[in-house]
Amino acid sequence: MKIALALALTGALLTLDVGAADQGWDGKKLYRYTNEHGVQVLDDMVPPRYVAGGYEVMTPSGRVLEVVEPELSGKQLAEKERREAREEADLQLLKRYNSVADIESARKRKLAIVQQDMAILRSNISSLSRQIESEESVAARTQRNGGAVSPELLERIENLRKEVAVVSERLSLREKEALTINSEYDEAASRYQEIAGK
Repeated sequence: MKIALALALTGALLTLDVGAADQGWDGKKLYRYTNEHGVQVLDDMVPPRYVAGGYEVMTPSGRVLEVVEPELSGKQLAEKERREAREEADLQLLKRYNSVADIESARKRKLAIVQQDMAILRSNISSLSRQIESEESVAARTQRNGGAVSPELLERIENLRKEVAVVSERLSLREKEALTINSEYDEAASRYQEIAGK
């Protein structure tokens, strides 16, 4: 009981002390900032040229009401944004995977889809190439026999070649995608080991 009463009295006295320091405070605020000579200045306003350097808002008795941090320079801001982006990426990585084995498993699944597409595209190129050979063989036979190759046949051959070019381009994109996937998952596994080991 005595301890509880003593604690209550101490709390009341502390409250009175804080209140006493600001008794009669009419809401006037002072600002403390550092000028170009490195000297702290207490004033009723912060000149615009010092705002970027940060300042404190205070009562006349010296109680700090608010601290306004200095603005970051372009380089500092870029570094802060880079650090925050890295922290967010790390957080997402830890949420997505429970281990490096999970990362490797995800890599295999993603690569399997791309490799399946690549196999289909290679098969299509092979099939189209056989069709071109067949049509060219017909055209060559016609010419050997002294005949003129029909424009329709020449057009078919040209269309098949264009199709091979389109499919080859798609295959090339998928091959690049496979390299990108491997690179991304290598980086994810490496980063996971770094942050999980901390």
